[in-house]
Amino acid sequence: MSGVPVVAAAFLLSLSACTTAEPEPPLDSALRLDARPLVLPLDAYQLSPEDQTVVTRARTEVFRGCMARLGFTVPARDAVPAVPLNHERYLLEDENAAQTRGYHPSAAQTALSRPSTHPPDYLAAARGCEGEPIAEPAATRDAMTAIRRVDDLKSLSWERSVRDSRVAAVFAAWSSCMAALGHDYPNPRAANNDVSFQTERPTPREITTAVSDVRCKRQANVVSTWALVEAAYQKRAIAENRAELEEGKSAIVSLVAAARTVVSAK
Repeated sequence: MSGVPVVAAAFLLSLSACTTAEPEPPLDSALRLDARPLVLPLDAYQLSPEDQTVVTRARTEVFRGCMARLGFTVPARDAVPAVPLNHERYLLEDENAAQTRGYHPSAAQTALSRPSTHPPDYLAAARGCEGEPIAEPAATRDAMTAIRRVDDLKSLSWERSVRDSRVAAVFAAWSSCMAALGHDYPNPRAANNDVSFQTERPTPREITTAVSDVRCKRQANVVSTWALVEAAYQKRAIAENRAELEEGKSAIVSLVAAARTVVSAK
């Protein structure tokens, strides 16, 4: 390096450090991730399904009260079926679901995305009331920030997991299995996102592909490997952000306590 100026050498060393690939985290073989609903390490810093129900009920009550003050009656809603924690996080994995709906969303997912049919003045009022806090504004804001932060970390862990060599290996095995059954896809995401399946109802080809997909995932051990790898990335994220996550968890606990107060008052 004697012919390289000192400043340039320092820059090259810095650039090399920035482009060095992050080592893949070790897997915890003792971690059991085969139960459903699936629970991942970062879920400890999020709303539990039970707490989510309480917060949703509280938000509904606060929303209804806000709308009433503006002269609108919020009609009673049918109960929306609950979507299990981490539902289909590793894409389609249930053969019964594959046989009935292919890659189409479940009834619970469809209900959550159903468009509103209310008139414009109602919708304008609703936009304002949806921001009505269920606790002190600052406390609500802190909790929502914490929830979004965990969501972001979970999105990042998922993206890192699909680029991990161990997941790539089971994807390759899955792809070979699918090819033997007459389906040409490099990985499960490609099958799940096949534009030819974006029809009103599942086609026979979609059903056949989806069933093969689930069986090949099982044969190649895709879901359990993928879950173990993502859990490793989440554990690393927790270690790197523990103080922030613990602070956020406290904010979420306070939000849930306030939500329980709102619900018990009704």
